[in-house]
Amino acid sequence: MENISTYRIRYLDGVRFKRVVVAAADRLIENSPHLDSINVFPVPDGDTGANMAGTMKNIVRGTGDSLDRSIEKMSAIIAESALDGARGNSGAILAQFLCGFAEGVKDLRRVSTVDFANAATLAAKRSAEAISDPREGTILSVIKEWSAHLADNCKHYNDFPELLYDSLDYARTSVKSTTDKLADLKAAGVVDAGALGFVYLLEGIVDFLENGKIVKDTVDFGEKDEGIGAAQARVAVDSLEYRYCTEYLIKGESIDRNAVRDAVSGLGDSLIVAGLPGCVKVHIHTNEPDRVGELLSTYGRIDKKKVDDMLVQHKRILADHRKVGVVSDSTCDIPASLLEKYDIRIAPLRLSIDGEEYVDQVNITPGEFYEKLVKSEKALTSQPVPGDMKRVYKSVCADYESTVAIHLASALSGTFRAAQTASSAFENVEVIDGNKLTVALGLPVLEAAKAAQKGLSAPEVARTAKRAVENVSIFVTLDTLDYAVKGGRVSKGQGFIAKLLNIKPILTFDHNGKPSTVAKAFGLARQERALIKQVREKVYGRANLRFAIAHAAAPDTAARFVDVLKKEFGAEPEFISEASPVLGLHSGPGACAVAVLTDE
Repeated sequence: MENISTYRIRYLDGVRFKRVVVAAADRLIENSPHLDSINVFPVPDGDTGANMAGTMKNIVRGTGDSLDRSIEKMSAIIAESALDGARGNSGAILAQFLCGFAEGVKDLRRVSTVDFANAATLAAKRSAEAISDPREGTILSVIKEWSAHLADNCKHYNDFPELLYDSLDYARTSVKSTTDKLADLKAAGVVDAGALGFVYLLEGIVDFLENGKIVKDTVDFGEKDEGIGAAQARVAVDSLEYRYCTEYLIKGESIDRNAVRDAVSGLGDSLIVAGLPGCVKVHIHTNEPDRVGELLSTYGRIDKKKVDDMLVQHKRILADHRKVGVVSDSTCDIPASLLEKYDIRIAPLRLSIDGEEYVDQVNITPGEFYEKLVKSEKALTSQPVPGDMKRVYKSVCADYESTVAIHLASALSGTFRAAQTASSAFENVEVIDGNKLTVALGLPVLEAAKAAQKGLSAPEVARTAKRAVENVSIFVTLDTLDYAVKGGRVSKGQGFIAKLLNIKPILTFDHNGKPSTVAKAFGLARQERALIKQVREKVYGRANLRFAIAHAAAPDTAARFVDVLKKEFGAEPEFISEASPVLGLHSGPGACAVAVLTDE
């Protein structure tokens, strides 16, 4: 055996255990970027290093200046700190391992090598029990094999550096084997990130015990240091069965972890229920994070909650050259698939229908809105509440170096001014008045997002957005003037005459967001021809036509307009969607908005 200190350590007490854990934390934190770069399982979202490092940092903070010599008490402090700060799959497993270790050293002031091996064996068992669907080839495999090796060999050593040095070699061999145990790891050409993180912890401990200080060298597992994104790209996905990494910390008395597991197990996968009787960490990949929280609240007090969109994280990694985030509001009418593809963040407007409050696109869809609108006596829209707006900007500013936002026309709503106020608390944010609504807002937002994803700088993205805002035009065909009359924009007499003569108007919005009538036609067929005439005049002599359509519960009208525009201009729509309530409230069902954007 090489490089073993002549100073023998025959026991670990509380102080010594704290020191080796801090040394382990330092080693892992230093190497956490590499763990992020190889994280592809269970989801290629590149955050295992950050999650394990966050867990260990909380342990270091939690132990603070404590110098308790009882390993029972010190391990309890460490376990509670790990639970409180556990993040991600590997962080939760690590926290449960430390809780199991604390259980294994109960009533002990210090431990021998045999005591340590017994506690590690119990910790490995508790880690496995916490996971609903344990898989070979993960951190759990390495913990299990490492602890089994300790148990088999602990009686041959009465010196901690020798025992742990021997077991470290075994753990390294176990990590290397993970590549062939999971298809995703093999396809990406990496070892499991969580398993390697556990080995980094062991390396930090062994180096500290041998040398009395932290040594920076680590074993090379034959992986190229490609940086984050390369491994994830080799196993790239377009969708996830369960999208949200959801974590709750619940506190109470005698929490039944098995009952907690049973309650939420049907809501997702990667379920881990870790903890102590009075403090339980729940980690799950799910599509219903709020439902998980509702169920967990029946078992104790929700102390902490964290929800991460793993698909967004994955796509952001694949486009890691992107530095600019894009924000808009729910009136832009961009479909969810494009919002997801380009990571466009949305601040939802609020709706009130006969006194009932709704959050646009959150707890009411446009289709549901139009169903309620025809039966309602009073319907109103309002700008996003300050909390919603601030959360959106806080999120995007945390993820990107700069942010460009394009919002609903200031002439139509206070949303733009609310965005200016909310974003003022953050740096490197530019808020642009979109001067339009619905798809005429959506097209400039989409242009900005495409520019951001190409890696353009914040000023370049902002210029792209402003140019699109200047060049976009919108034409809105109305099927009825009843809602314009109800909103006071048209007199009752005008509405009566229009209905009597079957007049179908076409509206537009100028560069200040003010509406005006540009054409009137008798019947739908003539309205359609009038619309094409307006579009033809607008795009004549210009290049690169892009158009989008939003309809107010009128999919057939939208489809007909798409066909006509395709035949006339040879262009496919950027997107088709149901119009936001801001348009529908004044246009009523049957309206259709066509936005066109060209290059100069």
